[in-house]
Amino acid sequence: MPLFKLNVAVCGRFHFHNYVRYLDQAGVLNRFYYSHKRSTDAATLEIHSDRAINLWAKEYLVHLHGKLTKGRLLAKFSPFYSDLWQLGALRRWDRCDILHLMQHGTGLSLIRRAKDEGATVIAEPVNQHPLVMNAILNEEAERLGLRRTAQLYTAQERQIEESLASDFLLTPSRIVRDSFVDRGYHTSRTAVLPYGVDLNRFHPGARQDKPDKTFRVICVGAISPRKGQVYLLETWKRLNLPNAELLLIGSISHEMTSILHRYDGLYRHIPFVPNHELFEYYSRSSVFVLPSLEDGCSVACAEAMACGLPVITTSNNGASDIIDHGKDGFVVAARSPEAIAEQIEVLYRDRELRQAMSMAALAKARHELGWDRYAKRLCDFYLAVLEHNGQARSPGQDQTAKAS
Repeated sequence: MPLFKLNVAVCGRFHFHNYVRYLDQAGVLNRFYYSHKRSTDAATLEIHSDRAINLWAKEYLVHLHGKLTKGRLLAKFSPFYSDLWQLGALRRWDRCDILHLMQHGTGLSLIRRAKDEGATVIAEPVNQHPLVMNAILNEEAERLGLRRTAQLYTAQERQIEESLASDFLLTPSRIVRDSFVDRGYHTSRTAVLPYGVDLNRFHPGARQDKPDKTFRVICVGAISPRKGQVYLLETWKRLNLPNAELLLIGSISHEMTSILHRYDGLYRHIPFVPNHELFEYYSRSSVFVLPSLEDGCSVACAEAMACGLPVITTSNNGASDIIDHGKDGFVVAARSPEAIAEQIEVLYRDRELRQAMSMAALAKARHELGWDRYAKRLCDFYLAVLEHNGQARSPGQDQTAKAS
């Protein structure tokens, strides 16, 4: 008999495919409600067939909406599509001890159902509290001369409701946790668990030495105000390093198109690289930089570390929690081309330091950041939550992610 019955609910693509099989192997997964392409079945996820509930229609409706309207009014209609997904989940609902819900503004009905049945609800926000995130993005929009967001979207309002209705918050970083605590969520009902990385997919290339001698700075992420690439571009313009290249991988948001014209010829851009091929680009690079203004916990940082890259990121990126400043990377202030430039130049000039930091980043990824370890810590957290509520059927072990 399992220690407890766990339902996981994720409306949309997230990191579930990396760790849900470990929850099943641990014998705690009861049902997994998700929304992905129709072919993403139990065999793909490597879990028992009766546990995978793929409510895929929502994804195709969203895709069709985007294709027919070029994305217009999607924010307005998204709650409707999410409600359809919830109805599908409720029709195939199975009672559980814990509901673990990805906090996308898509699960209030599931929270109510679970709590009515006596289950403990864990909500997992991806980013900082919507009010905090919008304040950061509005400030950046003003700096860049872009349109500000007047109010919270319906999905964001629902995310706040989900956090308030939950029993615990599981956050990917301290900055995400603190943003909710600062707005009234009690610290004792929170935990921090940074995301992991697929170590089978992300590793140094077959050749330890790059095929060229270029000092290459790589940044992977959607090119947007939130990710802060404009500050990296300003950095690169100032540095003007010989035999060096800046590589940006990621789609360009519409508001950034005109801004990027100011930096034409300064960088190389690849709009899309399949996830399973990304390691090749990391392995051909020297340093990974992500100058985020708001990032709950960028998985790209862990991917880069697993490929042996030192990481430079900002304190506004929750992934800074996994960086040991000066050992496997550098954490700098947001919106500071000067700070980024200083650390890039240090690594450019000092090859031995770069190699030492590369080895330290690789070691950390291999020993601490695998998704199997993430799932183990997650199961420990579930037990800690049940013990906190007096529901555990077996004593828990020392917790890495605790209800603090």
